[in-house]
Amino acid sequence: MTTTFESRKHGTTGTYRAGCRCADCRDANRLKCAQNRARRAADPAAADRAGHGKASTYINYDCRCTPCRAAHSANLRRRRAK
Repeated sequence: MTTTFESRKHGTTGTYRAGCRCADCRDANRLKCAQNRARRAADPAAADRAGHGKASTYINYDCRCTPCRAAHSANLRRRRAK
C-alpha cells in the first residue's frame, strides 16, 4: 500500500511530517525550523537547560561557549573522517 498526499493540503509542516517532500512542504518545514532556531537562540537560558558541551547546543541554541565550540568541532572532524 502506498501513501498518496493528493488529498492533503500541501505547503504545511503537517504534510511534511506525514512524508510529503514536495517543494511547498519542504519550504514550510524549512521556515518552521528556522523560526524554532531563532526562538531558541533568543533565549540564552535555553542553552543552559539544554546542556553545554554538545554539538546540538551549538547548532540548535546558537551557543558559542568554549565547550559547545569544542563539541561542534569534534563532531565536524568525525563527520569529515567518514
